[in-house]
Amino acid sequence: MPELNSLIASILPYALGAAVSPVILATILTTVSPTRSPRLASFSYLFGAIIFFLIVAFSGMYIGSGLSAVALGTIHIGAITEVVLGSILVIIALKSICIREESREGGLIGFISSLREDRNSSTFIKFFYFGFIAFLASFVTDILVLQAGTLIGLSNPGFALAAETVIILGIITLLVAEISFIIYLIFASKARKILTPARNWIINYSDYFTTIVYLILGFFFLIRGFMFI
Repeated sequence: MPELNSLIASILPYALGAAVSPVILATILTTVSPTRSPRLASFSYLFGAIIFFLIVAFSGMYIGSGLSAVALGTIHIGAITEVVLGSILVIIALKSICIREESREGGLIGFISSLREDRNSSTFIKFFYFGFIAFLASFVTDILVLQAGTLIGLSNPGFALAAETVIILGIITLLVAEISFIIYLIFASKARKILTPARNWIINYSDYFTTIVYLILGFFFLIRGFMFI
């Protein structure tokens, strides 16, 4: 249990940062709400996101396992990667401050919306793909999960400990998709009305919120990384 608590404490900032993904909720509301089978669509979306999450997390664990044999040592490698990650997050946050997006209806959301009109694929396959590419397009979420997986790999935990940690990481990272699925599952007919205020908030304020979160996490990783180099 102490090992599990220690490992969770080390990856928790990554999981919380990864969970802050406006793309996930925005694409869920844009694609799932108008469908005739929102329960199946939201489940398929979540399943696609889970599969991509596992690919990224296991890739990080593989990298971490390989790096653990390097002469620098586990702590130094983890510290260096945190400094790099912290720098990336600070740069992204500063870029968000200087350059604001004028519209959120284009880009990925527009692309997914156009794919939703495709009638040649089943609902499950279509929304599985939506969840997969939405997670793929969430760059910051991807690098945070990759780094968390790397830390897990660096610690060389046993199978059971690694599995528990990845499950906890996944639950936190995919919290937005999970909550949305639960809402669609229980309140299918009212889900759009329940989630629309969240979508409006994302359109108006998500830039400011994510910028603050990335700045805090960026400086946190920089400070923690330099402390152990």
